[in-house]
Amino acid sequence: MAHTMKHIDHDSLYTDLEYRFNHVSEFIGFTSEDQELIRKSGSVVAGLVPTIVDAVYDKLFQYDITWAHFSQDQDGLKVEDAQHNLQQVTMGSEVITFRKTMLTKYLKKLVTAEWNLSYLKYLDWVGHIHTTTPLKKSTINVEYIHCNALLGYVSSVVVGALQKATEWDDDTRDKIVNAYNKFFWVQNDLFSRYYVKERVLSDKEKAAVAREQEEQENAMRRQLRGESMLNALVGVAAGLAIGAVCSKYLG
Repeated sequence: MAHTMKHIDHDSLYTDLEYRFNHVSEFIGFTSEDQELIRKSGSVVAGLVPTIVDAVYDKLFQYDITWAHFSQDQDGLKVEDAQHNLQQVTMGSEVITFRKTMLTKYLKKLVTAEWNLSYLKYLDWVGHIHTTTPLKKSTINVEYIHCNALLGYVSSVVVGALQKATEWDDDTRDKIVNAYNKFFWVQNDLFSRYYVKERVLSDKEKAAVAREQEEQENAMRRQLRGESMLNALVGVAAGLAIGAVCSKYLG
């Protein structure tokens, strides 16, 4: 039987996000079944998110070189002047609360999102936002060595927690753990594409990529603003409801 070799367009790997994702996923073996298994784990992972987030920031706090990034203005948050001093940034600082919230949203999206182009652009944005780019409000640049190490640590924390879960039979748990392991390699590729320069783009390609990234950045900011407004409205509604109850029984 003749061997059939699939052709992969080299240039498309660097200019077409969806094409790149499909190739890397196919190579790794990250399938729609894996995506469904991740969603299936949502009820369990949701309860683990606070523990996972705390573990990640405890790890970052162990090293000055990783903690130093939080003494700089973030995309979406201006750090207080006093906290530009590394020694003034504590677990209780506003910037850490902000970053923990972002990681919490990331993990919750992972187990609830539909795997479509919109979500893929979000995962790509997560990688892109850590680099220096004129599209960002901040100039923070997290070197790839730290992103790679952090993704490896997040993966180990998540997988370690899942391996202890008793909600599934052994076969299902093994498949879910394997799905997460493959996912983090896919996410790592969406970080590395902004750090590892394997190909020089033409001016036309650079312009096309820049337009796509700008649209992506704007979409993410609109989404984050929408989530913040929704949370604020929920808080106001809850306050009004509590006030009405208090007025009824205490007035």
